[in-house]
Amino acid sequence: MNNIILTNKTVQAVIKWIVALSFALFTFNQIILAIAVETSRFGRLVGIAFYLMITVASFLDFSEKFSVWVVHSVMLVIGLSLLFVTRLLSIGTIFGYLSFDNPVSVFVAAAYILSQLGSVVIIFGHIMLRSELTDRQLRTLSVVLMCAAIALYTLCFIADCITLIKYRFNIDLNLKFALISRLWFFLGYAGTALCFILPAPKKEIETTESQFIYSDKEDGDDKIDLVL
Repeated sequence: MNNIILTNKTVQAVIKWIVALSFALFTFNQIILAIAVETSRFGRLVGIAFYLMITVASFLDFSEKFSVWVVHSVMLVIGLSLLFVTRLLSIGTIFGYLSFDNPVSVFVAAAYILSQLGSVVIIFGHIMLRSELTDRQLRTLSVVLMCAAIALYTLCFIADCITLIKYRFNIDLNLKFALISRLWFFLGYAGTALCFILPAPKKEIETTESQFIYSDKEDGDDKIDLVL
C-alpha cells in the first residue's frame, strides 16, 4: 500500500475500527455458537474469554497514552498466547483426521497450521520490541514479519472458504453464518498485523509570513507506531 495513505490519521482510525469491531463480532458469533451448539461448549467458552481480552485490547489501541499502550500490548500478547496454547490441544484431532486421500482434511489441517503460525509471528513481533535492534532494523524486520502474518491469514481464510463452500465441512449453523464468522476472524488477525506496522502519522509543516514551524527529522526517518 501507498505509505502516504497509511500515514493518514483517518485511514489508520478506520483500520483500527475494522480490527476492533471484527474481533467483537467474531466473539459475538462464538457466543451464539456456544448457546446453540452443545458440542465442545466448554472449549468454546474458554476461547470466548480469550477473544474478549483481545477485543478489549483492540479498542485500547485508539488511546495515545503510553500507559494504555502497555496495557493494550500485554493484553493482546496474553490473549493471543493463551489462544495459541488452547488450540494446540486440538492438534491430535486435526492430524489424526488428516489423510492426503481426503482433500477436506488437508484444507482443515492447512487452515489450522497457517493460523497458528500467524499467531506466533504476531506474538514474536510484539516481544521483539524489547530487543536492542536499531529503529531501522526493527522497522524492517517488523514489516517483513507482519507481511508474512497477513499472507498466512489470507491463505488460512482461503482454505477455510474452500472447506466451507466446496466441501460443506465444519458448518455449525449455516453456511452464511460460518463464512461471516471466518471473515471477522481474518479481518481481526490480519488487521492486527497491519496495525503493528502502520507508520506514525506525518505532521504538516505550518508556515506563516512571520514564523516558520518545522521538523528537524528527515522525511525518511520512519518509526514504528507502537500504538497498535
